[in-house]
Amino acid sequence: MKKQKGFTLIELLIVVAIIGIIAAIAIPNLLSAIQRGRQKRAMGEVRSIATAAQAYATDAQIFPIGSGAFAAPTTTVLSNLTPDYIKTIPATDPWNTSYQYAATSKGTDFGAASFGKDTVVDLAVWGTVSANSFVPKNTNCFECDIVWFDDGFLVKPEGKQSKCQ
Repeated sequence: MKKQKGFTLIELLIVVAIIGIIAAIAIPNLLSAIQRGRQKRAMGEVRSIATAAQAYATDAQIFPIGSGAFAAPTTTVLSNLTPDYIKTIPATDPWNTSYQYAATSKGTDFGAASFGKDTVVDLAVWGTVSANSFVPKNTNCFECDIVWFDDGFLVKPEGKQSKCQ
């Protein structure tokens, strides 16, 4: 009788179980890394919009006037900033929602934002805003907003991110 070469059923089941365990560990980490990448991209693009508005303000002594509330950048804002201060303003954030821009009617303060993965304004996490200063708030939630106000991030992701409660 010849000896058969090959794997036994037990050996194959052990290999499949090991592959399943590795996948169970790797997939959540991969999904988390994708969301962190989206947050970093949104932060960079919000920073680019804010830098363009600040450069415009350096020349014009006023920020581009917005509607006063966060909304997609208006044609006036776009025409003031492009192409001299930024080549193109990114149309949508990594979650396919319009970036937001706001400025006071006098053009003294401005903000730029992405409303994050959940695309909903999270005013409860924005920290404290006053006429002359703000207290930044760092979040650890993938769904929270990313907000630039005047000179820096008012709300930004920092540290280990998780799902919101």
